[in-house]
Amino acid sequence: APGTVHTPSWEDRVKAFKDPAQAKKDFIARQPMGRLGTPEEIANLAVYLASDESDFVTGVTHAIDGGMSI
Repeated sequence: APGTVHTPSWEDRVKAFKDPAQAKKDFIARQPMGRLGTPEEIANLAVYLASDESDFVTGVTHAIDGGMSI
């Protein structure tokens, strides 16, 4: 379950705000880690889940949201 991830799509949505620069600051300020996630971080979890290393992992939601769900 990914949180806010810095992607081209996210950039496009932020541009719709009246003040995009302030909107970016506001999004980041809400993140417990003080930054947005990256696509690579989400991909790392996907690769792990698709690997043999996760053979015993079943039926769980992985929060990959920089602490938003704590």
